[in-house]
Amino acid sequence: MTSAAPRGVPPAPGRRSHDGTSDATGNAAVTGLLYAAAFLLELTMLTVLALSGAAVGDGLVVRAAVGIALPVAAAAVWAVWMAPTSTHRLANPGRLVAQVGLFAVTGLLASAVLAPWVGVAFFVPATLVFGELARREKS
Repeated sequence: MTSAAPRGVPPAPGRRSHDGTSDATGNAAVTGLLYAAAFLLELTMLTVLALSGAAVGDGLVVRAAVGIALPVAAAAVWAVWMAPTSTHRLANPGRLVAQVGLFAVTGLLASAVLAPWVGVAFFVPATLVFGELARREKS
């Protein structure tokens, strides 16, 4: 048997109420963790793109150029259409589609150039975190 608060008494922070919703404190904490994870995944995307780019091509100059160009291009796309402070920020669900597309390209490139598990290990959590953030923004 679960110990639920009597009707009319708000649930403890992070607990679900009788109607299945979370209180503001628990919800804000989870959302904060999701935003932190999203930021780390954005940085991971840039790193994976740099490593993948550096593994492509022959010669040091080509590897350096591609290793620099890929994360710079991704950062530019992110800054214009997905960054929270962008004046041209896409609205959801368009922003989520663009984010997942960028994650998919990064994951496919990493799978092809580095190792399949690298692409999957990046793509799956990134898609889940940004999908949940989009869902929370919508509700």
